[in-house]
Amino acid sequence: MAQTQHLVLRIVAQRGEISSGDLSDVGQKFGLSADAVRSAANRMAREGLLDKVGRGRGNVQYRVGPQGQAIIDRFVAKIHRWHAALEGFLTWDGRWLVVTFSVPEEQRGKRDAFRAQLTDLGFGLLTSSVWVSPFDYAEGVVASAQALAIEDWVALLRCQRIWMPGVDDGVALVRRIWDLETLGNRYRDLNRRTEALQASLGQIKQGQAIDLEKLFFEAMNLQNELLEIIFDEDPFLPIDLLPADWPSQRTHHLIHDISRAVAKLEVAADERYHYLFHLLRDMEVLEVFLAEDEEVGFHWPDQEAGR
Repeated sequence: MAQTQHLVLRIVAQRGEISSGDLSDVGQKFGLSADAVRSAANRMAREGLLDKVGRGRGNVQYRVGPQGQAIIDRFVAKIHRWHAALEGFLTWDGRWLVVTFSVPEEQRGKRDAFRAQLTDLGFGLLTSSVWVSPFDYAEGVVASAQALAIEDWVALLRCQRIWMPGVDDGVALVRRIWDLETLGNRYRDLNRRTEALQASLGQIKQGQAIDLEKLFFEAMNLQNELLEIIFDEDPFLPIDLLPADWPSQRTHHLIHDISRAVAKLEVAADERYHYLFHLLRDMEVLEVFLAEDEEVGFHWPDQEAGR
């Protein structure tokens, strides 16, 4: 799914139901053109990702469709896996799950779907058609193979060691299979820009004039970028197989601090925008803050009632 569609889906999911005009307006706050938002929403409605309610220009409302809700459910599950990995709850037992398959060419569509599901679980490609994970996702892999009716061509095994030239431990194997350099640089770049935003937030405390709405959406854009990394790029590897200076730990703390800060801005209480915190709530970023600080001047609407 394209980034524009990802953003549109998240906006609609957080709002519950939103008019085409409001969707275009908030999309522009995130740097998208009104035409791009309308085009993405119409395409997503045709694909079943969104449900279109009402007719006529200006009267169309969008809700998340069944296929879109399945993506949102996966999305929230990945957010929780990201937190679990960073908090050390996803531990490695020293064994690997290896999945190998040889699906016939005439079943190429199913083969591609199976590969996509392995990637979604965080598996890495060892060699052609041999996939590896440090976690025992065997039950989910078997269920996927059976759902696609390709189980006769799939094999799984659990092992403690995978030998390759120049690979003498789990850390080295992870570096060999997953592109940690590119992913790490993505996190470091995000951290640098989040730290710059922190400095801007510090100017508010010093009484300097600053465009609060612009600042708010800069923070939202950084959070959206993090969500894209979580959904599309991070395999959620256990901490003990990552470099000691792995930057997503810093990202975790920075985004938490930024979320607390922007939630206190007056613009965050604007009914046009406060629903944008729904996914942050699902990320559990704001729970501690909301428990500690009762001066926040807004409340989330009932998401279920809005659907």
